[in-house]
Amino acid sequence: MIGIDTCFLVDLYWGDSPRHSNAISLFNREASAPDVELALYYNCFNEFLHVITDAKRFENPFTMKEGLSVIDEWCNLDRVRVLYPNDSSVKRAVTWLSMYKLGRNRINDTQMAAAYISNGVFSIITANPSDFTVFDVFDLVDYR
Repeated sequence: MIGIDTCFLVDLYWGDSPRHSNAISLFNREASAPDVELALYYNCFNEFLHVITDAKRFENPFTMKEGLSVIDEWCNLDRVRVLYPNDSSVKRAVTWLSMYKLGRNRINDTQMAAAYISNGVFSIITANPSDFTVFDVFDLVDYR
């Protein structure tokens, strides 16, 4: 199972992203195969929606309806598992935040990483590998 970072979703759908073509290529090459199971931490959808509809970031941002449609499509794919925090992942996130002395800007990524590892996800597609290297447990697929 491969975990997906929010930046990958944004880059797949934001056509003007400098990483868009790399994200599309990686998705077509590795992540689109029907036998590949993908994991998405539930908060990735919130972050995706927040970013993709932001008129300050994009000249032509998605409407809420368009963003929600993308989320709905992903949620309805049989090979996509949406992961939520559980007792194990919350405890691991708190431990990691303390152990690695991570600050408030690292809370969401740490919670995502903890949910992924607690569900057997050892690979993450991301354009921000430095967000996850500190944990030293993931194979990071950097598509930049």
